[in-house]
Amino acid sequence: MLLEQTNQLTYQVTGTGVNLLTNLKSFGMEVSLLTSLPDNHVGKAAASDIRKYGIQDDFIYFNQHHHIGSYFVELGYGIRPTVVTYQNRLASAFCQANPESYHLEAAVMANDIIHICGITLLLNEKTRTTALELADYANRLGKKLYFDFNYRPSLNTEHSHEFIKAQYEKILYKADVVFGGIRDIKELLDISVNQEKSYGSQLEEGIQILKQKYGVKTYVGTSRNDRDGKHMISGFMDGESFKMSQEWPVEIYDRIGAGDAYAAGIIYGLNQETWSEEEVLEFATCNAVLAHTIPGDVPYTNVEEVQSLMNGERQTLIR
Repeated sequence: MLLEQTNQLTYQVTGTGVNLLTNLKSFGMEVSLLTSLPDNHVGKAAASDIRKYGIQDDFIYFNQHHHIGSYFVELGYGIRPTVVTYQNRLASAFCQANPESYHLEAAVMANDIIHICGITLLLNEKTRTTALELADYANRLGKKLYFDFNYRPSLNTEHSHEFIKAQYEKILYKADVVFGGIRDIKELLDISVNQEKSYGSQLEEGIQILKQKYGVKTYVGTSRNDRDGKHMISGFMDGESFKMSQEWPVEIYDRIGAGDAYAAGIIYGLNQETWSEEEVLEFATCNAVLAHTIPGDVPYTNVEEVQSLMNGERQTLIR
């Protein structure tokens, strides 16, 4: 339904971090969120929802800034795309929180994996400083650092290309696992690849250059295309070597949050000692496929149903 058609809205506490952590919790991992919320009824309601998702709130802070980041989603259908309209995030409690208001070292010490979303690098100086200090603590304390480009052009109209590239490079040198795509490699980082090669070969070449330049251990992402009227998705990973998952057809009910589901699948899979990279890749891709069928941004999937899809088990009714 379009905004012009209704005077009633349904709200959900969501966002990349919440989506990712909720999915990891449903896989059986213990998770916590580092953020700031307004010290009012809106912030307390958001914190309550976060706890309902199973996310630990030890590192959720409250401050006197009144706003919380928000956006409106108008779901698309067929050829009409889904439209996301962002509100003024810069006035939010998260963006106005000073880096020293967080206990960053304690947060890093309490967790084995640190995941940072690239949006934080470009919102303002406060979020950027917090993200980079968090990455420094992760490196210093020997924790795995995962970083997601998560570039949003509509949120970065005031920054030059050179500035954006410089911020991403600061954290790439610190990251172990990076989520991104071919556009991030070529357009954000200005890495040149042979345009006459196939898509897969260009991707492999670009990733190799990125890994050598920044010291990234693993680079992962997804590739989408349409074939015979069907939307298809596949995952790729370059850790020990470059590999792509099988291509999966996608039925789109709501695609927002599918990228977070893919990231959650990668994080979960890489922390299963007996899984090969091929298994990790297929698990993450199947998780993203399932997330497309779930309304709302939060991907409520579990290990069993993802593995069922991986094994080709298609069911229309479970009793």
